Amino acid sequence: MDSLAGIFGGLGLFFLGVKGVGAGLQAMGGRRMRALMAHATRGAPRAALMGLLLGALTQSSNAVTFIATSLHTVGLLPLARALPALAWCNAGTAGLVLLATIDLRLAVLWLFGAVGFATYFGLDAGGRLKPVLGALAGLGLLFLGLATVKAGAAPMRDLPAVRDLLAAAGGALLPPFLIGTLVTVVAQSSSTVTILAITLAGLGLLGLEQTAMVVYGASLGSGLSVLLLSGNLRGSARQLALYQMLFKAAGTLLFLLLFWVEQQGVPLVLAATGRLATALPERIGWLFLLFQLVTALALAPLGGPAMALLRRLSPPGAAEALGRPRFLYDQALDHAPTALELVEREQAALAARLPGLLAPLLEPVPEEAPRAQRLAAAASVEQAVRHFLAELLTRDPGPDSLLQVVALESRNDLLAALRETVGEFATALEETRARGAADPVAGPLRAMAEALHLLLQQLDEASGRREAEDLALLRALSADRSEMMDRLRRRVARMEGAMAPGGHELLFRATALFERAVWLIRRQALLMEPSPAESPQREGWGAERPPGPAFSLHPS
Repeated sequence: MDSLAGIFGGLGLFFLGVKGVGAGLQAMGGRRMRALMAHATRGAPRAALMGLLLGALTQSSNAVTFIATSLHTVGLLPLARALPALAWCNAGTAGLVLLATIDLRLAVLWLFGAVGFATYFGLDAGGRLKPVLGALAGLGLLFLGLATVKAGAAPMRDLPAVRDLLAAAGGALLPPFLIGTLVTVVAQSSSTVTILAITLAGLGLLGLEQTAMVVYGASLGSGLSVLLLSGNLRGSARQLALYQMLFKAAGTLLFLLLFWVEQQGVPLVLAATGRLATALPERIGWLFLLFQLVTALALAPLGGPAMALLRRLSPPGAAEALGRPRFLYDQALDHAPTALELVEREQAALAARLPGLLAPLLEPVPEEAPRAQRLAAAASVEQAVRHFLAELLTRDPGPDSLLQVVALESRNDLLAALRETVGEFATALEETRARGAADPVAGPLRAMAEALHLLLQQLDEASGRREAEDLALLRALSADRSEMMDRLRRRVARMEGAMAPGGHELLFRATALFERAVWLIRRQALLMEPSPAESPQREGWGAERPPGPAFSLHPS
């Protein structure tokens, strides 16, 4: 019973340590990980280096896969650069496995002492070192758990039942492979399962070949776990999860083949680990690293066929194309005027989407996609524009281009706010239609919707052509409407007896959204005006506030 308690408690400490290390490392790099992945540009070597770094930072190929997926789906990380990053992130996760092969019991005690004193006496640099201390505490728990498992399992080697079981198992290789696969699907980490296998191997409960089978099974299980976690993804969002699965499966097949050849008397992988280390735990640590490195190198020349296969297995959907920029591409960042022109075109395309949010509610026209889908797609493009402009700023575009970048960033924020406002107004208009045409709110809201639709169409024209007459007309059409809205509210309020419940709240919400949309359209017109005399600063851009409730200009 004492042995079982030691093993169970040690495993608990080990798993707490794994979680602590992962949480601490990701907290240290959380703000930078997406930036690092998004900057994995200019060829496969840099992308591979970024993947290696992120794998070491997160100690989870699953985490890197889903970070890359989120960037890939918004167009910030092309498939060609994502694949080498994912391939090499697996090698980065080998650091913890190699560390686990070293006897660090004395170092763990010193580590716990340092972390404990630093935490108790507040020596964390005002909180900046908390993630570091958390990661170190998790590392200590991990190794303490392994030591506890070893201490609990050591007496079990001499039990007759255990000896009989090991003798009956003999050199069977399939059970360790299947156990490694199944446990990794649950644990979602091949490095975690490999470390546990190293512990058992060090106690003599597993031989070299059996432990190798656990490592190979764990790799396959890691790929299966990524595939299961991505079950709700579709289109290009699923492509990287499929690649990670194919990477793990290909590596497993390759090393099983090499294992079979080695069983025929040809010295290969296991013989190589014998040259790198003599003790069994260290040999398994090197085996895990070799698995990741050899697989990445073997698949490196197959990037083109891999991309073709992924696009065939999970082709992008029609709705997904709405969320991709039409004009932006990375090479344009090397020439600031070209990059800025492309951003203006992208923003004109975003403005062209806005009238379509209201058109199906005003006339019987077919919707190209559900409104929620179109709103989300526009938000993805806005995010891509935001990243594109931020990257352009890092290239030192020059004073003239710098001013234009700032103006385009403001336009992008305004477009995002206008998209949200029009979407909410469309929802209010739908609620009005559900109340029936006889409701006193229905007529005024439809009139507002038609007026707003006209304004959005004029914004589309002005954004596309950028001519002075169009901008002047847009400014005139988007003049202040607050007095008219107040008169409308008072007129409808006098019809209280004929109004269904909730009518007042709906009216006030719709008029506030309408006023805000008109204000945002006017701001857009002022930002597009090329003449300094008509700039937003002249009309109090810095001091003027939007009408209605205190809305934020930044999308949530």
